[in-house]
Amino acid sequence: MQQFTLFFVVHLTALFASTACIDYDGFLNMKLEHSLNCNDEKFCHRGSITLKSIRTGVPIIDQILFNEKHLEALKKLANEDEFYSIKTTITTGENSKGTEYLSSVKAQAFLENGLSDVINAWILPNGAVIAVNFQVANSTQPLKQATNEYKLNSKFYLRYIEQAPVPDTASYIQKMERDREAREKGEMKDNRSFLAKYWMYIVPVAIFVMISGATNPEASAPAGR
Repeated sequence: MQQFTLFFVVHLTALFASTACIDYDGFLNMKLEHSLNCNDEKFCHRGSITLKSIRTGVPIIDQILFNEKHLEALKKLANEDEFYSIKTTITTGENSKGTEYLSSVKAQAFLENGLSDVINAWILPNGAVIAVNFQVANSTQPLKQATNEYKLNSKFYLRYIEQAPVPDTASYIQKMERDREAREKGEMKDNRSFLAKYWMYIVPVAIFVMISGATNPEASAPAGR
């Protein structure tokens, strides 16, 4: 089957941070499979996306052309209001075994959008991919036909995610331990006020007095003449 290679420059628009937050650089390979016209197999080859450098972010997208059988199978899914499913296997220099991600779009939406989709890979500063999702735009585009085959039009985006700051629990525990040892040795002076020191004893007594006064109003009233 004829194949074609498309080159897309990744729009390095970060979700929470810029590319400067990427600590790791290396290759990224995405094997694309779909559940369409696969005979007895659940998933079969659709294409691949390769990045030689995550930081430079220039991918090579290589995908098959859809033929009439693909189109018929997709129309059948659309008529049944079913999903067109895609499996992505990610391999990197740190993960040669690969990690699989599943994503789906409505077959009708994919068909109406002229076999055009958007592929997003969500990546952490250490270069680890944590999610891959496919989506289609809310628009209607004609199918781009080349003889008896149809082109897949894919746009690829890297989405960089900045990790939230991690609390320094170890330093906090060490500080508490030092404070405890200082109190045991008598090195720390308690400069709190009298109320701050003994409020846990004063409050119950005050509550008891208030309750006693409320339950015995006659005892506190002056005697009548």
